[in-house]
This record gives sequence, C-alpha cells and structure tokens, in this order.
Amino acid sequence: MDEFDLDSFVAFLREQEAESRDDNLDDERALAINFYNGEPFGDEEEGRSQLVTRDVAETIDYMTVAILDTMISGDRAVEFEHPDQKIAEQATAAITRDYRQGRAGYRFLHDWIKAGLLEKSSVAKVMVEEQPPKRVEAVVSEIEMSMLMDGGAQIAEASDNGDGTWTIAHLVPQPPLFREYVSPNEDTGFALDATDLDDDCGYLRFSCRRTLSDLSRLGFDVTDLASDTRFDSSGLAQARDGDRAMSWWSGDNRTGVNRKVEHHEEYSRYDVNGDGIAELVLSHRVGNQILRRDDTGELAIEIVDEHPGVSWCPFPMQHRIVGQSLADKVMDIQVGRSMLMRQAMDNLYQSNAPGMAVSETAIGVNTIDDLLTVRPGRIIRYKGAVAPAPITVPFVAQSAFEAMEVMAGEKESRTGITRLNQGLDADALNKTATGTALMQAQGQQMELYVARNFAEAFARLILKKYRLMREHGQPMELVIDGEVVSIDPRQWPDDMTVIARVGLGSGSKEQRLQHRMALLQITQEGVKSGLRIFSEQNIYNNIKGFIADANIGAVRDLLTDPDMLGPPQEKPDPQMLKAQADATIAAQKQDMAQQEAALKLQLQREEAEAKLQFMREEAAAKIELDRQKAAAEAELAVRQQDFEMQMAREQMALQREQAAHKADLDERAAVSKKRPGGDLDK
Repeated sequence: MDEFDLDSFVAFLREQEAESRDDNLDDERALAINFYNGEPFGDEEEGRSQLVTRDVAETIDYMTVAILDTMISGDRAVEFEHPDQKIAEQATAAITRDYRQGRAGYRFLHDWIKAGLLEKSSVAKVMVEEQPPKRVEAVVSEIEMSMLMDGGAQIAEASDNGDGTWTIAHLVPQPPLFREYVSPNEDTGFALDATDLDDDCGYLRFSCRRTLSDLSRLGFDVTDLASDTRFDSSGLAQARDGDRAMSWWSGDNRTGVNRKVEHHEEYSRYDVNGDGIAELVLSHRVGNQILRRDDTGELAIEIVDEHPGVSWCPFPMQHRIVGQSLADKVMDIQVGRSMLMRQAMDNLYQSNAPGMAVSETAIGVNTIDDLLTVRPGRIIRYKGAVAPAPITVPFVAQSAFEAMEVMAGEKESRTGITRLNQGLDADALNKTATGTALMQAQGQQMELYVARNFAEAFARLILKKYRLMREHGQPMELVIDGEVVSIDPRQWPDDMTVIARVGLGSGSKEQRLQHRMALLQITQEGVKSGLRIFSEQNIYNNIKGFIADANIGAVRDLLTDPDMLGPPQEKPDPQMLKAQADATIAAQKQDMAQQEAALKLQLQREEAEAKLQFMREEAAAKIELDRQKAAAEAELAVRQQDFEMQMAREQMALQREQAAHKADLDERAAVSKKRPGGDLDK
C-alpha cells in the first residue's frame, strides 16, 4: 500500500468526511431529541403557562415497544433459507443465540429501533473482535509439561517445583466475539448522494473518540500521532447529552496513553492499484495520519468485499437513504397541543385567580400586598367607598381541550397509534367486538409497515453477521429442538439467503395460534374424507409452528419428524387381510404336517444310524479283541522261544563247565600217578 499516493488518498478522505457531515440534518435530529425530552420551545413568556405536551415521547415510546416486542416475542425474527434445510436451521439457531445471549441483544435492538424512529435513520454495525488469550495457571507433571511444549502452548511463566512437577501459567486462545452496536448519528457519516448504503454508497465513516491505549490494544502504532487533536462540540451531541456534551466532545488535559483522539474507520470507493476501477477500501485514520499496524508497520489499509454498516429508516423516501422519522409526523402536533394546553391553563389560572380592578382612591398602605397574597378567605384592606372588584374572565378552556382532542385525532391518523391500540379508550367497552377488532387491525397497519422496514434492515445485518461467522467462527455445540448438535460455521455455504419473519407481538401470535388450530381442524376433516392434499410433513410443519408460537417447549420433546420414522406402511384391504390370514393358517398346517413327517423320518434315520453305529462298534471291538489276542499269543510264543533258548544256552554252558571240571580232575589224577610216593602231608 506504500506505493500509491498516500497524500492524495488522505486528502480524498478528508474531503469525503467533510461532505458526509450534514449540519441541517443534524439540526433536525437535535430538534427531534429536544421535542422528545420536552424542552421549552423558546417562546415562553414569564407569568404565562410554559407546559409542553409529550406527544413525540409518547408516540416514539409506544412504537419502540411495539416493534421491540415484535422482534423478541418469537424465537426467530429472521430465518435462513437454503436447499439444505438442516444447515439453514443450524445457521438460524447459531446466529440467533449469539446476538441474544451474552451480547446485550435486547439493548442493541432497543437503541437501533428508537434511534431510527426519533432521528430519521440509524446505522448499526456488525463486527468481530479478537479476544486476548486467557491466562491459566496450573501444576503439571514433567510429561504434561513436555506435551504442552510439543503442542505449541504459549507458556508465559514456568517454575520447577523440584518434585517432578511444574507450576506454569500458559495462555489459552479465546474464540472471537461477534457483536453489533448502534453508531450514534453524530459519529456516522456517509455519501449524501447515495441512494442505498450498500449499492451505491461511495463513502461510509464510523468515528469515535479513543485513547491511545485503546488504539494500541486494537493493534495500531500510536507513537507518531499528532498531539493537537481536539474535538468540536456537535449540536446533535449537545441535544443528546445536554451539559455533558462539552466534556464528552471537548479535548481534555489527559496525557500519555490516556490522551484521546478521534479515530475514523472509513470505507471508501478508491482506485488503489491504478487499474481504473475503484475498490472498496477500509482505512483507519486520525486527523491527517493513516494509522499503521503495530506488528508489521504497514498502513492500516485493505481492500474488503463489503462494509459492516446497515441503515434503517421508519418512513423511507424513494431514492434516498434518509427519509422521515416518526417524530417528524408529531412535532408540529406537539407544538399546537402545547399552545392550546398553555392557553387553557392560563384561562384556568385567570378564572380561579382573576385580576382585580382597584380604584386609585381605594389604595391604602396594605392594599397592594393583600391583593398579591392569593389564598382562600384572604382579607383585602382598602380605603374609601369603592372596594376592589375581580375582573370577570369567561371560562373558555373547554374549547381549547376540544381543539386538543381534534389534534390528538390528527396524531392518531398520522401515526396509526390510537388510544384503542394502547388500551386507553374508555368507550371501547361500548363498541362491538368486531368493530373493535377492525379498528385495532387498522391501527396496526402502520406498526406493521414500520416493523417490516426495520425487519428488512435487521435481516441484512444478520446476513453480514453470517458472513463474518463463516469466516472467523469456531466450532460450537447447540441444542436445537432438544438435541445437541455440533456446528462448524466455517463449513456453511456461501449462497445462504435470509428472510424476515415479522408479526405484531403477542396479539399477532394469538392470531397465528388460532389460524393454526383452524387449519388443524380442516386437516383432520380432510384426512377423514380421504383427501390427499395433506401429507404427514404438512401436518408436522403446522404442529411444529404451533409449538414454536405457543412457546410450550422443545419441538423434539413433543413431536417426531416424519423423516425420522421411515416410509409409511400402507393399510391393507380387510378382505385381503382375511385371505392372507386363511392362507397363513393353511400354510402353517401344511408346515406342521411336513414338520411332523420330517421329524418321524428323522427319528427313523437316527435309529437306523444308531443301530448301524452299534454294529460297527461291536465289529470293531471284536476285531480289536482278536487282534489283541493274536498279539498276546505271538508275544507269549516269542517269550517261550526266548526262554527255551536261554535254557539251552545255560545248559550248554553248564555242560561245558562240567566237561572242563572233569578234564581238570582227570589231569590231576594223571599227574598224581606219575609222581613218586612220599608223605601225603607234603
């Protein structure tokens, strides 16, 4: 961004800022606020009545309540539509919960509605705010400490406890916040020649007074900002804040990071890259300086797809962003009724405390003081024969009251807000119910018109919020119709559309409930008569809407979606049922006979198999016995043969031993015969 002509761009922004300031429009808005507050008109006279009727406040407050009740009485003021109905329902539930829970959704709607009704138009802004990480302290083991480090956790502090544990303080990322706020008209500017804030608006500005600390927290570099930035008091701000406006708008003596500057967030159509086509450019400016990012040092300029602002006007004028306010329709009536009320009160004052005609000859020392002391039973001291006499003033206040009533009727015809709508008509009980209903419906036409205009603007704001959540959202869990559903806004489609669902508060809700009940009765009669125009899904949708309008609980707890039941089963013909039953009985009898024959055959087969098995086992046992007997006989023969052979060997050995012994004896005998005789003892 540093390559393009920065000075020319700043000059362009300053020029657009100046052109976006409409002093006449601000004066009209300031006047409407003064009327709402019941401020004096400036033509009051001392000693005369200075009453101011509060027609503007009464009208604005009633319409604010009516539209606010319209937007919050139902569960869904707007709904998303998409071919994938489940995705559409999830988006509707997620965004509705986000702006209603924890985001001051009620106050946002109140301020946006009231600002538009009173000040001709009002611009709301939807935005995403990145949240700083949350500091979490914990005692972890060394393994957990290692896992945190490996997982990329932001460890702010860590200390070893010496027992295998660590005391750490780590930063846990927080999901971004999506919020909406109403930008005060004195802080908002747009190209006055635009006919629509989105289609052909070449410049849109959101201004606010921030401290240098606030800008630093938003990520801007504030080191070189000019130190002489001051603020001019705005007539609109003075009307809104009274004496506080001077301290809010004027420069103060605070220095350092608490010094305030006027920060402009601007969306302008400007040719940044020199291709001859103007892009939508977001820039942040203080005075003549474009802010720079604190982390990168780059200029706070970027090309964006859309701006975050949505404007609404209760009574739009064709081809213009700013139309008429509800206050515009009542301010002149407030002037007229105030004048009539003052005159009536002056007449009452003069009738109850008339002036006195006093002859100069009757004036004594105490006469004037006595006349000026007005109290019941007072004494007037005078002298002479001519007593002071009251000046008779005819009572004509009734005429003023009648004229005020005529102007009240004019106010009702302009705004559609009647005493009957407000429950203030004392004669309503004398009217027929049908006539009363018709008058209420006629009066509510204006409410419906204004509510529709606001709902269309609100739908555009919700669609912008949808795109923000789709880009910056985080996975979440929601309870939809009693079921916990996991939702990831980043997976939402980009072709989602949104429609406004606008009623007229509780009265219209009761009418819807009556209509749904009548439709259910028609459906019941139609189904009985065999009509095919009512499906299960039609009936389910009607009952589901009835439960939602009556707010009697979760749909899932009271009703089952036909899609979850599977395909329905057709009802068979009674004659067909009888024939099928007879056929079933005959088939069952035949099956029983077949089963009995099969069982008998099975028993015979099992008996034959048992006998055959017994014979096989008996033959096998006999064979095994013969085999064992033969084996035993063979073993016995082998043993007998071995024994006989052993006996033969032993006999042969004995015979050899006997032969050897005999031979030895024979040899000894032969020797003794050859030896000479002698002493046998030697």
